Amino acid sequence: MEEAEIRYWHDESKDQIHVIHIPSGKTKILKGKKKVDRFLQAYQVSQDDCKRVRRGDDRLGLFKRKWFFK
Repeated sequence: MEEAEIRYWHDESKDQIHVIHIPSGKTKILKGKKKVDRFLQAYQVSQDDCKRVRRGDDRLGLFKRKWFFK
């Protein structure tokens, strides 16, 4: 399965991670210590590493389509 490319950075003033899904242009903002820490651990980066825009693959499936069946 091919992983989609994303770009991300850390907003220090609000302690958030901003993530942009390149193929679709959709964005997500990860708020809260647990979500931010989980993201940083998955990408093996620190908050200081994310001061500038970085590229990566959507390892956490943030932009994966979810299907619900009844």
